Amino acid sequence: MRARGLFPAALHLVYVCDEAGARDGARLDALLASGVTCVWLRAPEATGRALYEAAGGLLLRCRRLGAALLVGDRVDVALAVGADGVQLGARAIPPRAVRAWFEGWMGVSCHTAEEARSAEEAGADHVTLSPVFGVPLKGTPLGVAGLATLARGVRAPVVALGGIGPESVGGVRAVGVAGVAAIRSLRDAPDPAAAAAALAVTAP
Repeated sequence: MRARGLFPAALHLVYVCDEAGARDGARLDALLASGVTCVWLRAPEATGRALYEAAGGLLLRCRRLGAALLVGDRVDVALAVGADGVQLGARAIPPRAVRAWFEGWMGVSCHTAEEARSAEEAGADHVTLSPVFGVPLKGTPLGVAGLATLARGVRAPVVALGGIGPESVGGVRAVGVAGVAAIRSLRDAPDPAAAAAALAVTAP
């Protein structure tokens, strides 16, 4: 595990993928070669064995191309494969309990200022704020203004997630976040390399 050597720079562009996405080698290679700096494996329905196998394959790709790997929720799997860290959501072990013994990078997913403060107090290395824009079943979007307000109250690096595409990424990055995470904009793009390059732009 070498998380401290990669982060927080690895938060610049995070690709959030599920188990199927972890098997799409051609897309992953294109994304990692064109701007994606971290892969977050988020597969809450996967079995421990399936998640371990998916994470192991992802780790090899990430290592080869200099990117980081975060495993969603399952700290045991992150440790078993030697991932760089974990991203903890509502289904995971509480961050404070994880921080007590986990030495890797720890991100925590948050939706409110209260959750972000709690994550920082628990020792989060970064917080992910979402949803920035409209995402089905993910609650009321923050919008760029809401994201800016929450981010100002957070000392840890902030990653923005939720409906961010090439047309909106500039405004999101201008808020001063450490990085942007994307699912559909990268997973569904007909040209993954171009999509990654577009989302990897720096703030205007």
